Amino acid sequence: MNDKVQESIQYLKQCSIVENESSRLYETLSRKINQPESSYVLGLAYDSLKNSKIIQAVLDYFDPEEIENKNTKKNLTELAAETAMLFKKASKIYNLDYLPSCEILKQLITLEDTMGRAYKNYLQTNAPKTLAEELSKSVTINFVNFKKIFENFIEEKIKHRGILVDIMYSLELKDTEIHRKIMPLVKYQNPDAWIHESTIHTFANPPLNTNAEP
Repeated sequence: MNDKVQESIQYLKQCSIVENESSRLYETLSRKINQPESSYVLGLAYDSLKNSKIIQAVLDYFDPEEIENKNTKKNLTELAAETAMLFKKASKIYNLDYLPSCEILKQLITLEDTMGRAYKNYLQTNAPKTLAEELSKSVTINFVNFKKIFENFIEEKIKHRGILVDIMYSLELKDTEIHRKIMPLVKYQNPDAWIHESTIHTFANPPLNTNAEP
């Protein structure tokens, strides 16, 4: 196995780890918020788990000992660690109110953007073609079909971003309604206390914070 194949495998291995950590985080978050938002979040958990298993199925065709202890991309490794830490943080919270929910959702939007960029960057290299050629020695596969796997991942990440933004809007509307019901008393006591600034506007077209490259 040449170095290019090993590097590609290790890159995908890190992607699988991030997807698996994302799935755990989404599943935990789904138990902390109310319906119907929790159902949408649980759907994201299933998608991330599916992606992790698809990538792992590819990796299973290679000898694990040949790819152990290889250098990994620092940004993907850090992303996996950050996602795991966010999972632990969410696990300790009994019930998420509006503001902490939105803070976690913002980080998840960045996570989805980053993974979408990671898969896009992967496709822009020769790594997928090289790996597909290596896989063709053991299983019937061609580069076009192999490439399609990651194109689907990219499309899914864009869809996930939209769902997360919609969830934030939904939570904001609910929070605004709660404030509206208590507004007369609060407004009388403190005229500025009931004013609620949207947290959504910054997600119209946000930059990616991490560039993951194979």
